[in-house]
Amino acid sequence: MRKYCLLSMLLWWGFTTASYAVGADGVQPDAADVRVLIDISGSMKKNDPNNLRRPALRLLVGLLPEDSRAGVWTFGQYVNMQVPLGKVDKAWKARAADGAAKIHSRGLFTNIEDVIKRSSADWSGAPAKYRRHMVLLTDGMVDISKDPALNTASRARVLEQSLPRLKELGVKVHTIALSARADHELMRTLSQETGGWYEQVEDVAQLQRVFLRIFEKVGRPDALPLKDNRFTVDKSIEEATLLVFRAAEGKPTRVIPPSGESFDSSATPSNVSWHRDVGYDLVTITKPQAGEWRIEAALDPDNRVLVVTDLKMHATELPGQLIAGEQQGLSVHFSNKGELVTKKSFLKKLSLKGEQIDDGGPKEPRPLFDDGEGADEAEGDGYFTLLVGEGLAAGKAELILRVEGATFQREQHQTFELLPPVLVETLQEASGEGPATVRITPALGLLDNETLKLEASLVSGDVEPMPVMFLPGTLGGSWEVQVDPSLLTGDWNMGIHLAATTAAGNSLALDLEPIPFVGTMEPEPVVEIPEAAPIVEPPAPESIPETVGQDWLMDAGIFGGANMLLLLLAAAGIWLSRRHGSRTLPRLLVVNEEEAVAQ
Repeated sequence: MRKYCLLSMLLWWGFTTASYAVGADGVQPDAADVRVLIDISGSMKKNDPNNLRRPALRLLVGLLPEDSRAGVWTFGQYVNMQVPLGKVDKAWKARAADGAAKIHSRGLFTNIEDVIKRSSADWSGAPAKYRRHMVLLTDGMVDISKDPALNTASRARVLEQSLPRLKELGVKVHTIALSARADHELMRTLSQETGGWYEQVEDVAQLQRVFLRIFEKVGRPDALPLKDNRFTVDKSIEEATLLVFRAAEGKPTRVIPPSGESFDSSATPSNVSWHRDVGYDLVTITKPQAGEWRIEAALDPDNRVLVVTDLKMHATELPGQLIAGEQQGLSVHFSNKGELVTKKSFLKKLSLKGEQIDDGGPKEPRPLFDDGEGADEAEGDGYFTLLVGEGLAAGKAELILRVEGATFQREQHQTFELLPPVLVETLQEASGEGPATVRITPALGLLDNETLKLEASLVSGDVEPMPVMFLPGTLGGSWEVQVDPSLLTGDWNMGIHLAATTAAGNSLALDLEPIPFVGTMEPEPVVEIPEAAPIVEPPAPESIPETVGQDWLMDAGIFGGANMLLLLLAAAGIWLSRRHGSRTLPRLLVVNEEEAVAQ
């Protein structure tokens, strides 16, 4: 999984007093207008052999609140209005149950373009009285003819004409792909571009649970916390609907009210309506007795207790997709008989917590505050706030909001998906030779492409980094750069820094995971230079001891003294010899002395 680091805390986008989308006239639509589109093509015989679309549709119909508006269309080669569009009430639900029983798998084609056009034909302008939703269930691709060119053209019209129109109308499209061969790219695009929900169903037996998640996005129901199959009904509740999923080999479901007189589907009190279907029980209780109720059935995280009450919890609707690492603001407030509750004595007794769940399991519940601190706008205004998404891994996640007051409890579930902000691909020729293309594609609808900036460089060891430049790619909205490994030697990594503004107006800066490259260019041969012979320094001259000079002077003195002594001895000898000779030859000696003196 690629790593993403948030450069700065995303700016709080601000809450309005609306808990839902605001229409053109400023009215806050509370009820839903739902268009359900069911694929009945022949391939469904393989992908839904037991026709579980029928109980799944009955589940959705049974859960829809009576203040909503709905219709059901089936499509193959042609489009049929299976259940006419109308206000949801007991009569409409009866017609919808009959319509669900007629769902088949005999269609010849999969005309997605036409069913979208026909089911939304009466919508115009911005939503006013109803929040608009479309639920599209299919197992195939756009298929209107045996001519591939006509199919391609129809698919293009869905993206280029139908999708922009649905976005203008404020429609959230929820798509369900019921096979691996479905056009997942088209399904995901329709949901992401409109803020809806996309899900691929690997096991058709899970279809009912998928419809439950979509209903919670469409109907936004109030629920009661269900722990160990126990729940507490307060006096403000007018109606409670129990959804209990049941295994095929499981025991029949029983319900035990506070009075202790239990009942099941075979014998129910006059205020109870029990619908038993494939894999689940749907039990509606009018004017339920206040107190603790119990359900005798297997524990299941998707079991629900949905209620109709004047004391309602309203929460900001999360988008279907968020950027992994992004923190999305969410606001919760309460109303009683349609009026915002601001009474301080009531608000001070509320304890609100939000629990986030991803593939790693539930996280520590976090409190919601109305203290004017952080993301909360004003203290004591009745709006409690929470930042959603922190610490969650990429993938599907769920938020469970729970509130406990002095005399009541409430719960809401919201599902969403955390996506990487960009898709990073490295494309190489099949031969594995030639330049490689690095393509970066922003997540649809999550980033403002015009603000996207990419800075990248190739790095290898101590070599100076080599900057590279991304240019607009061949696919719309993508960015590409080519790297030729034949011009590189050794191991390299491409580091990419991304900066952009999210669709909500938040600043985002990310360091993407480095992309490795292995250079194929041979390194330059290394020329070996022979080592020069070592230079031998001459030995330093030995120092002359100080005693050498002293011995020389002594020797010279002795030698000079000896010579002087010899000269004196020689002179003395001459003098003696001459003195002795003068006694016999005096005159000669005198004459000789004078000559000597003269000389």
